[in-house]
Amino acid sequence: MTARKSPNFRRAAQQLAPADRPLILLELSHALLPEPMRFVGDNQDIVSRGHLYHATSFEFGWPDDQDGRTPAATLSIGNISGGVGAFFEQTHGGRGAVITAIQIMRSAPDFVEDELVLDLRNIEVTTLAVSGALGYDDILNKPAVSYTYRPETAPGLF
Repeated sequence: MTARKSPNFRRAAQQLAPADRPLILLELSHALLPEPMRFVGDNQDIVSRGHLYHATSFEFGWPDDQDGRTPAATLSIGNISGGVGAFFEQTHGGRGAVITAIQIMRSAPDFVEDELVLDLRNIEVTTLAVSGALGYDDILNKPAVSYTYRPETAPGLF
């Protein structure tokens, strides 16, 4: 179920060059972090719901919806200062990292327009950026047990 969007958000979505555009906030959470790393895709920091989000460059691709595939999003965060890349190197690829993407309007930073929580995987760290895929494991299409007994694989049982 999708949350109801504010009138300001709906108006900005219909305009070609809105004065107040939506911002995407990212929270990178991991068990080894005392608190999440917080970023905003803008050129100035912002405070939302009592937390400071640091301005940085990143590209966030919202999940697609194609038949036969689980929805997947993409993320690429700038690694100019090296802090994000160093975190992934210290945690050996950041296994267990979770990204929360929050969409807000600059005029109302405490009102969450949309929120999406996804696991981060397939991480690639370079000197310029940290990129990866966001999504969930497709557990519904995996076998429930590691080995199944069929007449072809275990003829003595049948």
